[in-house]
Amino acid sequence: MSSVLVVGYDPQAISGVDGKALRDALDAELARFGEHGIDAAMTLVVSDGSAESALVTSLTERPWDVVLIGGGIR
Repeated sequence: MSSVLVVGYDPQAISGVDGKALRDALDAELARFGEHGIDAAMTLVVSDGSAESALVTSLTERPWDVVLIGGGIR
């Protein structure tokens, strides 16, 4: 089974955004990967100095086939 790590900003940490609604939408999209036989996980980061350690942890957790950088990070 292919594996994908999706990396993005945590919507709950963005002012002026309905963080819960956006997080629910992200979770629904993540579930769609599973519907296509893809094992997907998501790492959401915030701009407070903790992003690097969160990314290193996620990236070294296992070998990923694809890492998708999104959520405004690009």
